[in-house]
Amino acid sequence: MANSKRITIVSPIIVLVSIALVASFLLAAVYQMTAPVIAEREAATRNAALQQVLPDASSFTKLDTQLVNGVTEVYQADNGAGIVCSTNCKSQQGGEIAMMVGINAVGQLNGISVISHNETAGIGDKVLQDSYFERFYGIATVDDVLAVDVISGATKTSDCVIETAKVALQQYASLSAGDISPVAEFTYEEKLANAIGKLFPNSDTTPLDITLSAGVKELYKVSSEQGYVVVVDYENVIAAVAVYPDKTTGGVEVLEGEASDALLNEIKTLAVNQFN
Repeated sequence: MANSKRITIVSPIIVLVSIALVASFLLAAVYQMTAPVIAEREAATRNAALQQVLPDASSFTKLDTQLVNGVTEVYQADNGAGIVCSTNCKSQQGGEIAMMVGINAVGQLNGISVISHNETAGIGDKVLQDSYFERFYGIATVDDVLAVDVISGATKTSDCVIETAKVALQQYASLSAGDISPVAEFTYEEKLANAIGKLFPNSDTTPLDITLSAGVKELYKVSSEQGYVVVVDYENVIAAVAVYPDKTTGGVEVLEGEASDALLNEIKTLAVNQFN
């Protein structure tokens, strides 16, 4: 009788332990399967945010360096296009505003983006717009940053953006020669690859070996029938033009030389002529 009671008590415990072990094994297996996917998505999101404030960068490497107060991370463009600083500052509401600041290869503020904030709509958040951020672009000194006007009614948020720009420039200045690779000139192939990436993001291209019309230097077909990239060499300017299947043109990326709007229109016409 006593043995029967012990069996009755022990059996459910064994079952529960077995279930717990199986559940733990399944959770571990699921984690092993999903962790790389989650990490890949997080990396893609981070790289997109980095690219937004420093579009000329090919890819990024996180720097292991002394951080200025207010800077949480620093990333270097692998092609020498500059750096990006992740920052945090106190907001109008007493919380924090997380931002990314891009600084180009010559030490100028190149881009600012907001990662997260809790500012009041129509008040503090009116500062966190491109229209205000653009006042900082091209600035290379802390004094010039401090001279940027605040927006009335959102002084603390304005101060937060000014502080963010300031610490990013200080971080750039603090980096030793060993922390930042020498600025590298883009090769023609790199310029073309960057241009294609801007014209048709996340797409593959195939070079076409066909007869080219006047002024056309190279021709690439974009995957999924999205269109073509036509490289035009005209009037000392080389430019990549997006041409869609209906023969309309999209963006134009100048690879070499300088072009007026009128010249860019001529280049677009030459690109479309390839298909006439």
